[in-house]
Amino acid sequence: MTALRRVLPGIMLTAISLLLFAYVGYGEATRVYLQIRMERIDQLGATLQTAVGQFAKSGLPLDQFGGFERRSQQVRTVDPAIMAGLIVDVDGRPIFCEADATVRDRLCRPAGDTGGPAAGWTATPQHRGLETDATVRLPIRDKFGVVGSVLLHVDQMRIKQVVDEAFYPVFIITGGLFLLFTAVQLILWAWRGEAVRQRWLTPLFLGVLAVNLAVLTTVMFDLYRKGTEGQAEALARSMAARISAATEIGIPLSAFSGIDATLAEYRRINPNIAAISLLDQSKVLYSVEDQRVALGLADGVFERLTFDLPIQDSPEHNVVLSVELPVSVVLAAMATGARNFLALFFGCAVFALMFLRAVREGQGGAGSEDTAVRLALLRPAYFLGIFADALSLSMLPEIAKETVAAAGLPSEWVSLPFTLFFVGLTGALLPASYVTERIEVRKLFLIGAAAVGGGLFLVSLVPEFWSLCLGRAIGGVGQGTLLVAVQAYAFDVVGSGQRTRAAAVQVMGYNGGLIVGTGLGGLLAVFNPDRDVLFVGGLVAVAACLYIVFVLPALPHRRQPAGESVSLIGAVGRLARAPDFMAVLGLVGITSKFALAGVAMFAMPLVLHQAGYQDDEVGQALMVFAVVTYLITGIAPRLVGRLGSIDGVLTIGMVMLALGIGLLGLLVAPLDGAAPPPFVPTWVAVLAADLQGALGASVVPVATGLAVVVAVAALGVGQGLIAAPVVARVADSRVASTVGRERTLAVYRLAERAGHILGPTLVGPVLLAAHGNATPLTVFAVVFAGMAVLYGIWSIAGHDRRGVA
Repeated sequence: MTALRRVLPGIMLTAISLLLFAYVGYGEATRVYLQIRMERIDQLGATLQTAVGQFAKSGLPLDQFGGFERRSQQVRTVDPAIMAGLIVDVDGRPIFCEADATVRDRLCRPAGDTGGPAAGWTATPQHRGLETDATVRLPIRDKFGVVGSVLLHVDQMRIKQVVDEAFYPVFIITGGLFLLFTAVQLILWAWRGEAVRQRWLTPLFLGVLAVNLAVLTTVMFDLYRKGTEGQAEALARSMAARISAATEIGIPLSAFSGIDATLAEYRRINPNIAAISLLDQSKVLYSVEDQRVALGLADGVFERLTFDLPIQDSPEHNVVLSVELPVSVVLAAMATGARNFLALFFGCAVFALMFLRAVREGQGGAGSEDTAVRLALLRPAYFLGIFADALSLSMLPEIAKETVAAAGLPSEWVSLPFTLFFVGLTGALLPASYVTERIEVRKLFLIGAAAVGGGLFLVSLVPEFWSLCLGRAIGGVGQGTLLVAVQAYAFDVVGSGQRTRAAAVQVMGYNGGLIVGTGLGGLLAVFNPDRDVLFVGGLVAVAACLYIVFVLPALPHRRQPAGESVSLIGAVGRLARAPDFMAVLGLVGITSKFALAGVAMFAMPLVLHQAGYQDDEVGQALMVFAVVTYLITGIAPRLVGRLGSIDGVLTIGMVMLALGIGLLGLLVAPLDGAAPPPFVPTWVAVLAADLQGALGASVVPVATGLAVVVAVAALGVGQGLIAAPVVARVADSRVASTVGRERTLAVYRLAERAGHILGPTLVGPVLLAAHGNATPLTVFAVVFAGMAVLYGIWSIAGHDRRGVA
């Protein structure tokens, strides 16, 4: 029983992590593979659309089209997920219907006793809305316009069964890895003792995850490869079936006309096909290929996947239809899914490792009074509070838009719930800081987590606009309360020489929760209703409350220092007159938040879209920013200790922000010859042209893309070097010892919100005046560099410099 109690936290964490990875992998694989298969079915439908369209353009009515049933059966043979094919008129009334026998009675039935297909068909109610069905609709046009459509009904469950079958080994291996981890932990505890078990806990955990990731990656990539190859193979099989249907009745290929045009049409339907040919014992009879392939310029020209399908022409001939697909097409499809999955995997890994550290420190032999143990147990508490709210971030804009429309309100009201969230967060800072000296900090933590959960439950359970506004306001109050509570708890635990370490707990918890919440929330929203995901967020907040009550150690009740008796108005007055506080706030605090809200979160996605980057690439740029910020935040305390000065680290952070903003403005500036905005120096445009020219600028080239990643990473480095040290710098200032640390931090947090507001407020009009031209960002970069120099000079002059680690 003792052994089980010792290893139980690690076992539970491993089980949750493996289940998360399996679910993330299964969900992402299902989404991507379903998309690939639906694209394949759309291409197969295009072959029917082409045949019927050519008939319609001859001027004949659609009900005289012959051979639809045979063609539809050929298509359904190629892809068994297609349950039925129909031709319908412009009013949606079926003209022809060919369906699988198992669903024919459900999907269509004859309109009369004597009429055949030409007499018309009537759709049953299930025809328009089967729960597991999807419909591919392709318009048919004659010389004058649309005269009907080709419909393909698809059973998506048959497609998902392919993913299910592929993931059976994954689930078995996942269960085996869990049992192996549990057995090894018990054996180590019984054989070598608790110290050895603790030492091997992290390596074993990471090893299990690495094996699980390798299995998931292999299965997912194999699915993507088969799906992508299947698109080209399906068209080849469709073409081979059409030709074989004629040759089997004795018509030789030489009697056919228009084969070249048909092959060209098939390559048009799937432009990824490099070449499609009819071969007779390696002799090319007909061939259509991408002109770039013919010239040797296309990607993957030396590495292609080839599909050869036999066609019976005559006993003395061995005719095959050969289709060539560049390997680069398959790799590109796999890379897209891989980027998304790896981003989600990183989020899961952050979640697991944060709790693993808490388990290791909590059972490492030190008591609950140990600083490292308390900080390790504190991080998950704040992380869960952020994680709960971040689950909703990807879907809240859509929920707000739908709720406003349902209430019949003006579209401008969509932003109100978001405004109320920040109002609630800002309004909670000072009251929460006021009560930190009057109640146990853990109770304040509990109030914050409960408010976050209450707001999410209200929004998820009551689909009204007023509940959305109230829920987000309550959530903002909860987030503000959590922010004050985590700072108060961390600063109480550490000594006066470890302020940066304490501040890093808040910053790393926030960024970790944001990374994990946005990644997993987006995935959950793909397969679940939005409000169900919000309800899950509320359950996470409940888990945070339970963690705070049963796991987070209580702190002894603090007596209020004499300096804390200063009134709120008096405290603000003293802080406003303190040169050290105002210098840090004005030159670093507000400025860094300006860069976060105005550049990283607002301008960067805007200018990247303007430069031609796609949505997933912009999202991954934001992920790079958050990940780098998270990692550098963990390094910042050690850097402060090595340099012996917080001010030095803050100065470096400001320089990195200036570098990242400047590079971003130069790299995505347009090179269309247009003059830069009048408020941007000419040399900036010249420098942008030279830099992009050196990188071989074209339409989003690889070199420029990598340089943009460097710029985004520089922004993340700057934020990571500032976020925690600046809080420690304020908490350790001379004025904080007289006004009170919590009250000083609350006023600082309140004042730095000016940067959040000023960022989009100033950057937006500037970019608008520049018509989307990114070069004005370099002007902001110069201003940031100037502030970095001023702060460096001010700190060297000796204004309250303290080397706090």
